[in-house]
Amino acid sequence: MIVKKQSDHVILTNPLCGEIREILCGSDNGPLNIAVVENIGKTTAHYHEGFEEIYFVLNGSLTLQLYDPKTGRVWDQTLGRQDEIERKYELCVIPKGVHHKVIEASPQNVPCVVCTPPFDLADEHKSERL
Repeated sequence: MIVKKQSDHVILTNPLCGEIREILCGSDNGPLNIAVVENIGKTTAHYHEGFEEIYFVLNGSLTLQLYDPKTGRVWDQTLGRQDEIERKYELCVIPKGVHHKVIEASPQNVPCVVCTPPFDLADEHKSERL
């Protein structure tokens, strides 16, 4: 059994995404990482070759811009509250290789970010497409 209290969180600064509270690390549980970001802002476009990233909005809203190099498709995806309608707990699974960035976020927001397999900073590549 694993129990993580707020005092156990590892606070990291990611050069592309800002401050991240890592709750569960790959070394804790093996197959995934779980982190939260309080009040994420715009991020730098990037992609990962070795892991999927799941953005799960616990509070507020954010809009991701995505590019799939397999299809050439570029699109925006909004998750969470929009137009004063409460839509908590929405998520987006970003497959390996899909370029992504946060282009807009509500002033108060809390996305939970899950990486599987675990996050690897060396596998964070800046996007030349977005």
